[in-house]
Amino acid sequence: MKKTMAWLLAFCLIAGCVLPAGAKEVAGTETQKTAEQDADKAQNTAEQDTDKTQATAEQDADAVSGNDVKEKVSPVQDDKDWNDKAPAGAKGGVRVYLMNALPVYEDITLSISLEDASGQVSGEAKEVVLPKNSDAGPEKKEAFFEELEAGTYRLRIAESDGGYGFLPFEQDILVGNDVRTLEVYTGAVELPGVAYEAGAPHPGVMLLGDVNRDGKIDGADKDEILKAISGGSAGAADLDKDGKTDLVDLQYYTNSKSLLDQKADISASVTGTVPAGAVQVNVNEASTALTGDVDLLLTGNGAPIQLKNRNGGDISEENPVEIGFNLEGGSASEPVQMEEIEISVGENGIKEGEITVETDEKSVNYMIADGRVQSAVRAASLQEEAGEAPLLIDLGGRTAVKKVTIKITGAFGGNLAEITRVEFLNDTENRIPEPDLDRPENVQVVLENKGFQVSWDPGRNVTGYEVEISKDGVSERKRAASNGLQVKSFQNGKLKNGEIYKVKVRSVNGTWTSPWSDEVSAAPVVTKRPDAPDNLKASVGAYRISLSWKLMEDKDSYNIYYREAGKNSYAKIAGVKENRYVIYGLKELTTYEIYVTGVNDIGESAPSLTSEVRTTTIKPAEMPNYKLLNTSNGKGKLSAHIVSVSHPRGAMEGSALDQDDRSALGVSDKDGASYYQVSDWDDGAAYVSPDKGLLFTLDDYYKMNYIAFAEPEDIASYGKVSVYYYDREHPDGAYAENVSVVQRADKNGRKYYLIKLSKAVEADKIRLGFARAYGLRNITIAEVNFYHYDSLEDDIMALYADDLHTKLQTGVTEETIDGLQRRLDTKDEASGEYHPEREMLRRELDNARGLLTEEFEDIVIVDPKITSTKDGHLGFSGLNAWQPLGVTAYEGEQLVIYVGHDKLETGTESRLNLIATQYHAEAGSFASRVATLRVGRNEITIPGLQTIAGEGGGALYVEYTGNSDEDRYAVRVSGGAKEPVLDLHGVTDEETRKRLIDAYVRELEEHVANLENAHRELHEAAPEGNKVNRPYDEKNCVLGATDIVLDQMMLSVSAKQILEGLGKGTTEERAEKLDQSLLAMDGMMKLFYQHKGLGAGEGVPATDRLPARHLNIRYMRMFAGAFMYASGNHIGIEWGSVSGLSSAKPVQADEKGRYVSGNYFGWGISHEIGHNINQGNYAIAEVTNNYFAQLTRSRDSNDTVRFDYNKVYEKVTSGTEGHPANVFTHLAMYWQLHLAYDRDYNYKTYDSYEEQLENLFFARVDSYSRDPASAEGGLKLDGGSDQNFMRLACAAAKKDLTEFFARWGLVPDEETVRYASQFEKEERALYYLTDDARVYEMENGVVGSVKGENVISSDSSVKTATGASNEVKVSIRCTADPASVLGYEITRVYYENGRQNRQVAGFTTDTTYVDRVSSLNNRVLTYEATAVDQFGYRSNTEKIGEVKISHDGSLDKSMWEVTTNMTSGEDEAGEGVEEDPCEPAPVLTVSRVVDNDYKNTYTGETAEGDAQIVIGLGRERAVCGLKYTLDAGTPIGKYEIDVSADGSSWINVKKGEFKNEAGSQTVYFENADKDPWICTYDAAYVRLRAAGQNGMSVSEIDLLGPAGDNITFGAKENSTEGAVGILQEDYTYAEGKVIPRGSLIFTGSYKGNPAYNMVVLYDEDGNIVGGLNNDGELVAEQIILAKLPDNNGMMGEVSDGIWIYWIENGLQAKLEGKKVRAQLYRVDNALTNEGQRVVSDTAALAIPEELPRISLRNDKEE
Repeated sequence: MKKTMAWLLAFCLIAGCVLPAGAKEVAGTETQKTAEQDADKAQNTAEQDTDKTQATAEQDADAVSGNDVKEKVSPVQDDKDWNDKAPAGAKGGVRVYLMNALPVYEDITLSISLEDASGQVSGEAKEVVLPKNSDAGPEKKEAFFEELEAGTYRLRIAESDGGYGFLPFEQDILVGNDVRTLEVYTGAVELPGVAYEAGAPHPGVMLLGDVNRDGKIDGADKDEILKAISGGSAGAADLDKDGKTDLVDLQYYTNSKSLLDQKADISASVTGTVPAGAVQVNVNEASTALTGDVDLLLTGNGAPIQLKNRNGGDISEENPVEIGFNLEGGSASEPVQMEEIEISVGENGIKEGEITVETDEKSVNYMIADGRVQSAVRAASLQEEAGEAPLLIDLGGRTAVKKVTIKITGAFGGNLAEITRVEFLNDTENRIPEPDLDRPENVQVVLENKGFQVSWDPGRNVTGYEVEISKDGVSERKRAASNGLQVKSFQNGKLKNGEIYKVKVRSVNGTWTSPWSDEVSAAPVVTKRPDAPDNLKASVGAYRISLSWKLMEDKDSYNIYYREAGKNSYAKIAGVKENRYVIYGLKELTTYEIYVTGVNDIGESAPSLTSEVRTTTIKPAEMPNYKLLNTSNGKGKLSAHIVSVSHPRGAMEGSALDQDDRSALGVSDKDGASYYQVSDWDDGAAYVSPDKGLLFTLDDYYKMNYIAFAEPEDIASYGKVSVYYYDREHPDGAYAENVSVVQRADKNGRKYYLIKLSKAVEADKIRLGFARAYGLRNITIAEVNFYHYDSLEDDIMALYADDLHTKLQTGVTEETIDGLQRRLDTKDEASGEYHPEREMLRRELDNARGLLTEEFEDIVIVDPKITSTKDGHLGFSGLNAWQPLGVTAYEGEQLVIYVGHDKLETGTESRLNLIATQYHAEAGSFASRVATLRVGRNEITIPGLQTIAGEGGGALYVEYTGNSDEDRYAVRVSGGAKEPVLDLHGVTDEETRKRLIDAYVRELEEHVANLENAHRELHEAAPEGNKVNRPYDEKNCVLGATDIVLDQMMLSVSAKQILEGLGKGTTEERAEKLDQSLLAMDGMMKLFYQHKGLGAGEGVPATDRLPARHLNIRYMRMFAGAFMYASGNHIGIEWGSVSGLSSAKPVQADEKGRYVSGNYFGWGISHEIGHNINQGNYAIAEVTNNYFAQLTRSRDSNDTVRFDYNKVYEKVTSGTEGHPANVFTHLAMYWQLHLAYDRDYNYKTYDSYEEQLENLFFARVDSYSRDPASAEGGLKLDGGSDQNFMRLACAAAKKDLTEFFARWGLVPDEETVRYASQFEKEERALYYLTDDARVYEMENGVVGSVKGENVISSDSSVKTATGASNEVKVSIRCTADPASVLGYEITRVYYENGRQNRQVAGFTTDTTYVDRVSSLNNRVLTYEATAVDQFGYRSNTEKIGEVKISHDGSLDKSMWEVTTNMTSGEDEAGEGVEEDPCEPAPVLTVSRVVDNDYKNTYTGETAEGDAQIVIGLGRERAVCGLKYTLDAGTPIGKYEIDVSADGSSWINVKKGEFKNEAGSQTVYFENADKDPWICTYDAAYVRLRAAGQNGMSVSEIDLLGPAGDNITFGAKENSTEGAVGILQEDYTYAEGKVIPRGSLIFTGSYKGNPAYNMVVLYDEDGNIVGGLNNDGELVAEQIILAKLPDNNGMMGEVSDGIWIYWIENGLQAKLEGKKVRAQLYRVDNALTNEGQRVVSDTAALAIPEELPRISLRNDKEE
């Protein structure tokens, strides 16, 4: 019984050809087809063609008409018509189509040549590049040799560079007067109707697998592949060029070798085509106009030709078009023969007409109806849309054709018909058929949280599938190898729950694809209640409130709750689908409270923050009547002194006065219901034009400086107004400069606007232009008022001598001011009203009185060094350039802001923006740029930023937008309330610093003590309905704000909480404590920015300058789950965290940076700062930002890092790819690089930029990230976060760090490998380094290194643990100084196919290590240990022992991750805390199912679809079963188990129903045919689904690897007696089956299934004992003996037996003194070797020098 190497290899796991039993490897030089074979075939073909041609010539018209053809026969016409022009004639040719049919990862370059019979090359060789894998699928390329003389040619196709290992393809081709066409693929294809045997149509095959490049594919190539797989190398054995040698490469070899062994016909079937030169294309020019190149019509290489009727109009019976093909004449000596005509059409195909084929004897007319030739015997293999299918004419055999005429009487394009190609074909029986692809049916989706699974019925004759996912007009395609796919992402982002994705599927085989399946919809489902809606905003009308809020995820709808303020219950509006809503039917001038919740199938969210708003009224806004010019003549009547009002665009609404379409009298009729409207955001204010705005004509010249206007309904704000006036001096008009517009409100809250002219004008015509502040395209003006000039405001402003109003003019006295006060307190006689700006002007007079006795001090000098214009180089943007004005102002409060400048004139626009903020705000809209200030006086009304129920308003800031350090601005605010501000920016003098801090603390103490009184005096006295007019709330009163400005940080927080953090004590003690805390902040920011490579001073590159802006920590409201957050230009903290900002102490360190004393601000603040200063081109949220938090926490010891080094060791020894699931473990990767390359203690800061760059690893990383050109070797940062960081790290270290990153699970791409390879490889094991190890090196130097030393003692040992056969205890004895040893790397060595495989088992810092082995069973493991010293260097590796392990197959769970589509009542929402401040992920209790606690039960439910649990194993493992344990609860009923290698494509491996009982139940996997054996799958994911159930209860899940099969030497238990020897006498083991006397025999016992087991022996060099013969077959033979089960039972019931392996006398190699190992293989299918794998092996057996004699009888050995 002989078995070939096919039994020994695992290539059957990959789809493709499998060597049959007994197949032999062929030695000797070979090509893919010998010249003799091809020549014979070509000769036979030529003879057949001659016979066929003769037979065809003898056919008559009756034979043709026997094809059931609709035709009419007419005598041959001999007239010279338009189709008489003869062809020029042509010689034959060879056309080769080439296609890559193999998934490969590099392009394939081929050289194609043609030699004649004499060996001369015909024409130039062609070069074709077949592209590597792509989403577009394989693409056919063409090589064409033309103008060939008749004869036999040899086609040769070979690699241009030999990079892959293809054998050259050669085939002889007999060329006559036609073009011979063939297809050659890089691999065999499986298609119906295609067989690689003579006479069957098939493409040629280029065979791949010549690894050693000796011109043949044989066993030597296979050995090279196996060696490369075992050694983990690539090189020439990497046949698919994916960078590794694996079973795919072995499969490629096997496929080629199998074709050779089967003597398959791998030459190409050849078809014929009439050459283009033998055909003349003619057009009936009398009726037909042609567009396009007709010469390309016969090659198909150009655009379609277009045919139109010369008379115009549609093509019809009356207006046909005609094109003809003349094949008669030319150089051909005989008529041109063909079997078939194929006419390909374009989008505008031929609908109706006839095709006339003229032969020697007759003409046959083929009718075209509805785009199909009625006589076509063969239809298109893939039916396109009507009008695009080819028109096919089967002539019933070879026929001599003289002419073909196409008359078109109807076209799908109406007046246009398109033809793309016309071919005249022969040998059509050799055409390669296109596959009859299944259109995928029964496409179904299973919905998951932020994902879905799609599946469909498997197709036939397909090699894979394409799945198209689309949404909102955007689509992407994914490939699937099997009939299922898990979808978790779309367009590089996560799927969103509730959003609808469209899915369709099609089958693929090479270049062919099936039609798409029906489209299905998938909307991922939620598994928890929504978060509370954020950023609820409300705007009001008279009887309505318009709401909007942040669009929240995981919600189906929203509920809105509202009530009148003071009422007990809320009204509810349910089922709102969008994140906006308008509540109608409300009362006017009424305050309402509103909140919103989100709703999904799981439940209702917590409420949003409550908004509080007051509705307005439909009453028109009451504008001032003080000094009114155009007084009322009655409602609806034109007001006084207005002659006309006109508008060049827009329209008047509701105005009875305006019948002319350019009249606008209704804006001066004292009726708010009539109004002017323009659908634009600007009507002549931003873009001044005489064709925009309103032109008012007055009855005389009037002097004025005030104009007012109002809208019919308050919509939005107006940000700009223009005034163009016509006075006596400017009869053609003049533009008024420095016009301002301010918003005011009447007693009912209705808005109106005051237009203020900087200088009064006396005019009889005024043109007003308007522009919205927010770009809303709707300008409405209901009424415009003009006012007589009153000098009172100008007279008051004239009191001042400067723009800041801090100095009085000479001569101003108390009497002057009192006189102005009396005028201000006097009402207008006509209206009885005071001046409309009375309150603002009163402030000016009070200010002037104060200046009579003392100077003004509340002036803010703007620092021009704080500006965003200098920070474009940073690569991060979480900063702002705001400077506090020391004032808080409430919503609706009117302020005057004065701006002074040393050079600019009054009225000039400054480079200062005014920023208004909301105190204790939500993050979404806490700040607004209210205005760009002008030099001089600016009147400001504070806008409402949020509508939350609480005080509206907050601190004010200016933002400098210039870029000149010489700019000198000063700002003063009139109005608002004073806010304590401490500004230490740029303060370097210690005395000045202490004085400022002391003064600030004194102010803070007074301010906080008076807060409640100040609120009562200022806020509760505000107008009724104002949001600050409410009871005092210490957490929300806007008076509680304070700002502290440092060089790199601004704190905008609660004054009370800052004082709280300072504790009790005197003012001086508190000031000292604050000083220390702020020094700590300064020190921390210096530390952070030095690690970012940023500095100041000369010599610092522009890209490494410190930021000009500052970070900003603000007192804010938190969103759901957050404790702190970083967002945009600020960091948000809550009330309880503020006090920590004033209670830190600066860290004191020695000159080396070693910690001495002090503390920074905790993990949370540093974590959030990290978010805002993360370098964007490599940042990973929640990971890289933690580097800064770790800097503040670490004190150079293992116990002060946030991560667990044991978890680090688990990751870097696991062999898994991808990031660690735990963000802190992930952080360790970055931290270890700091440990490896920084040689000062953590708190060390440096005096110069050059020092920090030299000494800090991440300073270099970040510097290079901002300026890649400054790094060595052409650094490119175009690869995403991981690739960019790997490249940056190599640049910073000047080392190749790819091994370090590989240990951490990162896979470098081609560019990263290129960049890293220019550096020397890092030899240290950086992935084991710790803080303690770095300190050891810094304190001791590199002394006592074990590098390259033999320090592992021979008395180290391994043994299996008692009671736990899969636990191996490794005990290490080391001769090195224990203090210098960091730990030990433990490696397992095991054998596969006779070759050693090494696998890192773990790393330990102890001298013992327990290896829990779950991936291997019944296997012999050799353990090795390598010492790693504190410096990262390795000792020599030493073997320390060998054990054989055996267990039940349960896999280790330590690296598993569990996900589910269910939620549990015990799941915990992730709430932020100081140590994890951002919204953490929920704590899901599903992890219980793999926690090895069999009493702890998880119960979950899902709202939709089957309940399921997915276990990620961390890497591919061999899995054959699942054990389900339930301690309490309801068991799962029907179940399905699926496995996947990538988490996307799933294979079902088991369906069934669990028993309705508690305890453990084990099920084993099977294949699709449900064969009666256990099947093993390589899986990285296992999914348990409760079919038809929306919930499940699970206490524990165990996964089982292959277990039970075992092999030992020696037939006696625990003894190797009789394991090897010479057979003393013949042994008959079955009838006619004998082991001959003198054979070298090996014996042993096994446990398994003899029908599916096989034994192979290997020597210590990895060679098969006995070797292979010349045919590649085993020399040795074997049998597996077992007792047959009773009652004719199946062999699968046998559990153990004896194996015998023998080599007959004369074939034995000398083994004495050598060692031999036995390996037991198992397959899932004994016929196909499916699932072949090693399941057990033995320890090495030493062969004695003198072999004993052995007798075999009655199952016993002697």
